[in-house]
Amino acid sequence: MAKPKFLELPFQERPDLTPFLIHLTKNTTGKDGCSAYDNLVNILKSGRILGSSGSGFIKGGLKAACFMDVPLLSLKYILNHENSDPEHPRYEPFGILINKLDAYKNDCRPVLYLSDDEQETLNIPKSELWRVVGFELNDEGCISWVHEREWRRPGNHEIPARFLAVLVKDTTHAMRLAELIAKKPGDFKVLPMSIIPLSIVCQGLTYLKGKKAK
Repeated sequence: MAKPKFLELPFQERPDLTPFLIHLTKNTTGKDGCSAYDNLVNILKSGRILGSSGSGFIKGGLKAACFMDVPLLSLKYILNHENSDPEHPRYEPFGILINKLDAYKNDCRPVLYLSDDEQETLNIPKSELWRVVGFELNDEGCISWVHEREWRRPGNHEIPARFLAVLVKDTTHAMRLAELIAKKPGDFKVLPMSIIPLSIVCQGLTYLKGKKAK
């Protein structure tokens, strides 16, 4: 029996599946004064997503670029106030949308959700710990990020010169970015084929009704 091609998988038939990966940005105003929008622009200008140590969340001492395997319509459940409060954000409604097949070819892989005991039992080599995410369940509580369906790439992720799309908070930011690219295209190492406002795609994105991201 022939193996199915990647795009023959039921991405169009099931709302929980997507052929894309998403990397969301956040503001780093306390560090360098950059908003989540600024950091998105910086990614486009540099042509790469820098690997992060994740303040201890990435094991093994290596940095990794992080993505989510989440359909666009489901982002509203991640971009809630708890995760997207501009004062203490994990994510904000700005980011990069890439093709999952291309990402796989560029060494992106789904993370391994393992407990510390499982990690030791499986004898995961230190060079592969960048892809291990803690997963512990017991009667006292849990450590679980399985809902983010994370993918990672060790080190930095180089973005193709022309890639699928960027995600922005709303139409105002979409026009702002389009005008910036049109005015100074030479400043950008990579360019998106589309700019998608999440306020339109993610109906009911409650975060956009609360505190504003710059």
